[in-house]
Order: sequence, then C-alpha cells, then structure tokens
Amino acid sequence: MELGTIKVANMQGETCVTTINNALSELAGVVSAKVSLANQNVAVSFDETVTSLDKLKEAVVASGFNLAVHGEDGNCCGGCGS
Repeated sequence: MELGTIKVANMQGETCVTTINNALSELAGVVSAKVSLANQNVAVSFDETVTSLDKLKEAVVASGFNLAVHGEDGNCCGGCGS
C-alpha cells in the first residue's frame, strides 16, 4: 500500500470534496481518499501495483480541478516539505 498527498488549488466547499472523492473512488487501486479543505489537499492510500500517484493526479484534474504548483502566488504549496 502506498500513501500520497495531492495538493489541489482553490477548493471552495463540500461540493469540491464530493467531486474529488467520487473521481478518486472510481479508480481501481484506490483504497481511501481524504480531502482536506483546510489544507487544500487529498491524502490518498492506493495499491501501487494497480495505479500511481500520477494517475490519481490526472483524475483530479479531469474532474475539473487544478493541482497546486510550488511557488504559485508566491507561496509554497507544501510539496517541498518546508
């Protein structure tokens, strides 16, 4: 089992949470996904023999969201660990 975090830009409310949860739960290999509005991210547990973090990110984008980019608006997205 692999654990990963996907930083998502501009999530606004429960509709965003539901949309992202639905998009990820439909993918083979996803064990769980927990969306955090406060942290603007998704913590996901998945079977790395079935899917990858890149495929999960693609599903988030395909559901209408942008991924947070390091340095966007002069802020760290948190992906560097700082």
